[in-house]
Amino acid sequence: MADEGSDASKKDDILEDSNADSKADSKVPDETKYDDADKIPTITTTKNALITTQLGPCEAYPHSVKISIVGARKVGMACAIAILMRRIASEVCLIDQNSDKASAEAEDIQHAGIFLGCPLVVGTSDIYKVKDSTVVVIAVCEKKLEEEVNVKHNIEVFKKIIPTIAKLACKAVLLVVTQPIDVMSYITWKLSKFPSSRVLGTGTLLDSCRFQDLLSRKLGLARTSINCMSIGAQGDTSVSIWSSVHVAGTKIRDINPQMGEADDPEKWRDISEAVNKTDTELNRKKGEGGPNCWALGFCTAEIIDAIVRNTKVVLPVSTYIHSCAHGTDKDMYMSVPCVLGREGVYATVRQKLNEQEKTAIQRCADSIRDVLRECGILRESSDIEE
Repeated sequence: MADEGSDASKKDDILEDSNADSKADSKVPDETKYDDADKIPTITTTKNALITTQLGPCEAYPHSVKISIVGARKVGMACAIAILMRRIASEVCLIDQNSDKASAEAEDIQHAGIFLGCPLVVGTSDIYKVKDSTVVVIAVCEKKLEEEVNVKHNIEVFKKIIPTIAKLACKAVLLVVTQPIDVMSYITWKLSKFPSSRVLGTGTLLDSCRFQDLLSRKLGLARTSINCMSIGAQGDTSVSIWSSVHVAGTKIRDINPQMGEADDPEKWRDISEAVNKTDTELNRKKGEGGPNCWALGFCTAEIIDAIVRNTKVVLPVSTYIHSCAHGTDKDMYMSVPCVLGREGVYATVRQKLNEQEKTAIQRCADSIRDVLRECGILRESSDIEE
């Protein structure tokens, strides 16, 4: 009889344990439960009935690349679309003061994520979402139609956001697309206190693309067959380097020494002037549809691709100049050929310029320095602090 009572007691204990397990399972119906003995999952939901788990929980993106874009207006969104189409990132975070716009843009893109490699696209007004970004694109302070760039206003905005970004995304590369790019890249570097290699601007990459495009049209050759570059500052002060233009290793000036000069009878110089005027002309023609954004977005994606994939490609971007012949003020940002990789700018490439090009670069450096002085930013710039 004692044995029978003992057996009944054991059965009751087993039933109680079973009920306890059942209750525990009901509390977390959306998770797979494991039996410690054999690690066989207990099916508790439709999801778990469909999917047989081979491993326990793991990171969604074990090798993730997160790109954050601060500023989700036309330029910021053009950058986002270009990045997504290149399938560079596993996550793209759109950050804008207008939370509804940012989240709506993100959701709109997310709906077609299957055609973009299924990335995670997030929209928010929370600047803290830049945390753990691989690259942060700064696209705030987009100017409106016929509006002059207000550098002092841009600086005040940057003072509010850059220190926070630097703190949260302390290992990121910061890529500036806000105008004027060279000036704002310098300010970003000062405010972030990052190594200069990890702060850069899109610079004259867009001007170089325009230079290449116009040359290809006039020569009747594919763009990829023409090697050329514009340096200095983005926009109407960029300098087209005619002395280094070549096709299949043949320097064009070996054929036409006057190419790009004022006295060139073939008027190749018109191309340089067109490159410098393109921004203004396109903004005028696009009207309310402006500012120019698509080409800049693709240039941004090209730079980020070089950083993420560590390609060591040479592109003309805005970087810190401290020991070269470009300009009398060595403490500044300016666009020169740079070797790009995982840590940003690895090195700059020295160019052999003729005297006319050196003079043009000097004027460009002076114009950048003048803007810095007008804004009260001296060479030591101790006043640009958080």
